[in-house]
Amino acid sequence: MTTEIIAAPGSGDLAERSIQNIILDLLDSDPGLDAEVREAVLEALAEVTGGGGTPQQMGAPATYLASITVAGFRGIGSRTSLDLYPAPGLMVVSGRNGSGKSSFVEALELALTGTSFRWHQKETLWAEAWRNLHQPNPCEIQIGFTRDGAKPFAIGITWSPEAALTDSTSWTQTVGDKRVEGTERLGWASALELYRPVLSYEELGRLFDGGPAALYDALAKVLGLELLADAEKWLAARLKDTKATREKADSERKRLQALLADSTDERAVRAATLLGKKRGASLDELRALATGADDPHLQTIPQLRALANLTVPTREEIQTIAEELRAAARAAAGSAADVAELTQQRAELLQAALDYHDHAGDVDCPVCGEGRLDAEWAAQVRDTIAETQNFLAEYRLHTAQLKAARSAAASLSQRLPAVAAVEGVELPALATYAAARATAQQVPPDESGLAAHLETAVGGAIAAAEALRAQASEAHAQRQDAWAPLAAQLGGWIQLEAEARSHDATVKTMTAAKKWMSDHAGKFRNERLQPIAAQARWIWSLLRQESNVDLGDITLEGTATRRRAVLGGFVDGQPTKALSVMSQGELHALALALFIPRATAAASPFRFIVLDDPIQAMDPAKIDGFVQLLSELAKTRQVVVFSHDDRLASVIRETGVDARMIEVVREAGSRICLRDNVNPALRAVDDAFALVKDENMPDEVKRRAAPGLFRLALESAAKQTFYRRQSVAGHPRIESEAQWAKAKKTASRLALAVHGDASADLTSWRDGNRARDRALWIANAGVHGAAQAITIEDVRDLEKTVREVLALK
Repeated sequence: MTTEIIAAPGSGDLAERSIQNIILDLLDSDPGLDAEVREAVLEALAEVTGGGGTPQQMGAPATYLASITVAGFRGIGSRTSLDLYPAPGLMVVSGRNGSGKSSFVEALELALTGTSFRWHQKETLWAEAWRNLHQPNPCEIQIGFTRDGAKPFAIGITWSPEAALTDSTSWTQTVGDKRVEGTERLGWASALELYRPVLSYEELGRLFDGGPAALYDALAKVLGLELLADAEKWLAARLKDTKATREKADSERKRLQALLADSTDERAVRAATLLGKKRGASLDELRALATGADDPHLQTIPQLRALANLTVPTREEIQTIAEELRAAARAAAGSAADVAELTQQRAELLQAALDYHDHAGDVDCPVCGEGRLDAEWAAQVRDTIAETQNFLAEYRLHTAQLKAARSAAASLSQRLPAVAAVEGVELPALATYAAARATAQQVPPDESGLAAHLETAVGGAIAAAEALRAQASEAHAQRQDAWAPLAAQLGGWIQLEAEARSHDATVKTMTAAKKWMSDHAGKFRNERLQPIAAQARWIWSLLRQESNVDLGDITLEGTATRRRAVLGGFVDGQPTKALSVMSQGELHALALALFIPRATAAASPFRFIVLDDPIQAMDPAKIDGFVQLLSELAKTRQVVVFSHDDRLASVIRETGVDARMIEVVREAGSRICLRDNVNPALRAVDDAFALVKDENMPDEVKRRAAPGLFRLALESAAKQTFYRRQSVAGHPRIESEAQWAKAKKTASRLALAVHGDASADLTSWRDGNRARDRALWIANAGVHGAAQAITIEDVRDLEKTVREVLALK
């Protein structure tokens, strides 16, 4: 693994190109994609990007951490500055628990993010004890930065004497310029969320507390996949909105079908049949049912409606026609048939005489010879004929009137319409009416009987018809009352269904667009994740020293509420889910493996990483791998590690990694002192010098105490050199620890450092070198009381020997 991969996670064409451009290419490479579906995907992209491209942070000036200055905050009382080297390299800040070292990290985190993970979601007590107990004022934080191609600048937070934690003032200041309130102008909000450069022990231990979904979100953000997720969410929301009407219509249809199934009304049966059609109900037919329009499929309601409106002669008509019939009969009876015949004959005879008179003139009667057919006679005859004609006309009129009256009377029975039974409806008057109608249609031959027939038989039929109308009207009204609420609900559904059908095409398009996006997103996410996953596996390979758990594929699966990051793994070659089988230390190491690729992303403006107590749960073997990782990171990044003990510094010395080491020492009154973390072997040498030079110290005490410091210095130097040489040779740390523990004597431990073998002879190494021989003799014999007075020269011999051992390659 090269440092380039660490420095530029996600390198490669797929990782560096914008999500938007990749989606556009995928759309172009899918010729079978429906044009409307394509437009829906493009619309989703436009919505989530505001019509523009994906915001890019690539090319942001590299920013390094220059200093952390704190006063009156947490464990730091008077103003104290931790100067850092704003350039790639490794710096370790060590200090015991309570020394105040973590207060620097909390101050940095608070200044950058406005909060501290150590306090987040914890009891109020954590957030309340934020001012220093001994010197609470002034209370301020100042963080110095350098930026490539720009002037140094600083950000800070200040509190007034009585202010609460959240009642602070933040500021930004570039060298040579005035302070500006706030830090927003730096534009770091998104970068701090994506590439958070500070990781505390608390955050390390709780990185997986949010579950697979939270880890999914963290990885998706650093990969720039939020655009993809936002587009999917937009399509899902649009689909939900457009689908809501369809779902509501379908739900209402099912409810309506159940409601209609409980009704025996034929309209309900018909509506249920139409609603059950697979290809969709005919809204026009259903609308006709709901509004009461005629439907050829219906029988009961039209039949009841017809019976309720049954038209028969009125009683007034019967009475009038019966009276007219009787009057006509009486008038006709008044003119006897024989009189009418005689009158006819007489008229014809007289007419013949007139005709003769017209031709012959005045002559005697040609029949009897008596009388004279003269003008007077003719006039008289004409009057008689006229009178006779009038009589005959009246007779014929009465006869015609009688005939018309009889015809009218007979037609009344024909105006009684036939009726049929209505299936499923009980109408008692229907049979009565049918029988009365049959009787009414049996017309008597005589006029007097016919008139009576009208008043009795036809009148009875009319009475039966009135009863039938009433019963049919009541049955119709009952069905209408029962159908009305169903019709209203059916009408409401018709409107809802019509609206849903207008959206069906959009639902189909959005469904296809969402599916297209989901189908392509899963594969794309994991392809884009591969560079980071590869880095995480490489980092894990360094940190998993002596662990049986190996890290496998890291994948992003699912979407929305089912999204999750899946970490595969192997235990002694058997596949498993990594998180379920890891110890706390392994989980911390895995958290680092996932955090570091994010923090070192090429798009991040931060070229520094700050880790607070990352090795607390690590065993020595993992610390070796961690130091190797830090060494790689430090080639391109400024790496600052805070540690509560000297284990990390010791491994760094033992492995020969180039690093600057600072020690934090807390004195009384929360006074914090920063000093170089001197090599423990040289520190023991310094203590020996101080002891020998102390004129107030009795010689006997010096003689007894000094040899112990000699032995401590030599063994410390030997251990560092041995571990370093073993590490360079690739030997497991556990093996080195076993060899060291087995070597009980100082000479044996020096032999490990010089020859790599505790049983090796040191004679050649000691011969000819007085300083080595003298230092080792004092360390061995002196602790048993054999040494004489220890001089400054003896200590100088010790210093020379220690430096020579430390210098061994």
